Amino acid sequence: MTGAAVTLNISTATPTADRSSRWLAAAIIILYLLLYLLPLGVRPLLIPDETRYAEIPREILSRGDWVVPHYDGLRYFEKPPLGYWLNAGSIAILGENTFAARLPSALAAGLTTLLVFLFARSSLRSQRLALYAALIHLSFFEVYLVGTFSVLDNFLSLFLSTGIVSFYMAARAAPGRRALLYWIISGLSLGLAFLTKGFLALAIPVIVLVPWMLWQRKWRSLFSYGWLAVLIAALVAMPWAILIHARESDFWHYFFWVEHIHRFSSSHAQHKAPFYYFLVALPLLAFPWLSFAPAAISGLKEKSHNSDQTALFRFLWLWLLLPIGFFSASNGKLATYILPCFPPMAVLMAAGLQQYLRRPSIRLFNMGLLLNFIFFAIALITLVVIQSVYTRYAIYHSDEWCSYLAVMLSLIAVLIAGVIAFKSKHTHTIIMSIALSFVPLLLIAHLAFPDRASAHKSPGVLIQQHSAQIPANAIVIADSYVIGAVSWTLHRNDIYLISPGELEYGLQYPDAKHRLLRPDDLSALLLKNQYTHPVAMVCSDGCADGMVPQLPADAVRYSYGIFDLWLIPALNDTSATTNNVKVNTQD
Repeated sequence: MTGAAVTLNISTATPTADRSSRWLAAAIIILYLLLYLLPLGVRPLLIPDETRYAEIPREILSRGDWVVPHYDGLRYFEKPPLGYWLNAGSIAILGENTFAARLPSALAAGLTTLLVFLFARSSLRSQRLALYAALIHLSFFEVYLVGTFSVLDNFLSLFLSTGIVSFYMAARAAPGRRALLYWIISGLSLGLAFLTKGFLALAIPVIVLVPWMLWQRKWRSLFSYGWLAVLIAALVAMPWAILIHARESDFWHYFFWVEHIHRFSSSHAQHKAPFYYFLVALPLLAFPWLSFAPAAISGLKEKSHNSDQTALFRFLWLWLLLPIGFFSASNGKLATYILPCFPPMAVLMAAGLQQYLRRPSIRLFNMGLLLNFIFFAIALITLVVIQSVYTRYAIYHSDEWCSYLAVMLSLIAVLIAGVIAFKSKHTHTIIMSIALSFVPLLLIAHLAFPDRASAHKSPGVLIQQHSAQIPANAIVIADSYVIGAVSWTLHRNDIYLISPGELEYGLQYPDAKHRLLRPDDLSALLLKNQYTHPVAMVCSDGCADGMVPQLPADAVRYSYGIFDLWLIPALNDTSATTNNVKVNTQD
């Protein structure tokens, strides 16, 4: 595949082609609105990631501190602040709600798709092909999943992709104002990427762009102009980098050594996974398009004498494969790490499939359709069987029959769309059918979110139900797994912890050590405040060892899934019930 390129047959657009392109553009916009924006406020925030990236921005606004990130009032140095700033801006405008917390991530996914379109149109000189690339990118399962959650990875993907594309465009442009503008945009984007997730903003461009420029014998540009992008990136990051060092001198030591070096190389790294993790995960993350990779690669193998196309596809292959190899070498792995690899995958997939589907025989493509059809058929049969026969493993409760029916019908719609794609002879209809076939299932997934899943990932539901019973003067205690949901729901950043978890570093500071409670500490705290302050304790999986026996006899427990909420009234509260422990279970 090295050096492969697509021969693009570019012809004058006909009125029919123009109309179909407009319809395709409209479909992409509607798809984005329906899938990425409409469902943002439907589901409750999930722990731990979504609640973390909602709560830290909320605390930025409540504290007025835009330099030092805090989580539950504790120093939190795992990430630079730009993602927090963007979420804080959304919350400041739209209020403290799930839609506001997720909106910046969804907008970043949309802007990355727009970048894919603009880059493909400029590089391939085909409006139709650029629209295909945008549609494919928007319908990748990982792009969709991450784009509708409140996480930072979409910001990183947007800024990294913009920086890498601009660097490529600058290196390809003739010296002059246009090239200078691309170098500046590249530096600005990579500086913003650094402020989002740190040193990955340096590593990924280096491992992609340096090999490409050496391959293209453009290494002189690295020294003649590349320094400008590096300088601008440094200038973008420098103000905050200096401020955080002045305020918290330990930040850079922790952020560099623990969050980067330790996570990459340590045998005890967070999110440890085997080297083949991404190879196993990629079929799901790139669903439903990866099954068509053999057809796309076959299309890309057709030789071209166009040196620009050869350079472009070398660049795209390096951008796709080298970061996956880099992260595979890391001990710590998450599926979201390879999100910046999906823009080049979308362009390669669009170009390869368009070329392949021009052939009389499209056996490889039909095999991909068959694989997807089998996958969805198995999913439909499995859903029906476990819901009706193996009810012990059922996804939905009996009173969730509407959600179950909606998911079942959406799977049937996917299968019908697959048949349409198989029967069609037009590239336009085929690609549209594949992309849009997934829409009903993805849209229904938000509206039909199972109660079982919420009961394992959304303690905010339980806290919200009983928030009126937790007054402002209550002492609130939580374990580290639920801390984000407790802080976000109660608008508190003074919550005691009964397990350190990811807040262990912040709890080591002298002004924060008292916030971590051992069983004896909990008993002393309850005894000291028994007459003046009610107490609420939220925890998961039965609470930490030794904690529940410390609670008094008048404690009341409310349960939701794996989560428990213990309420202890103050002894001078005459309205409180002082019976033995009562258990109120809510499924």
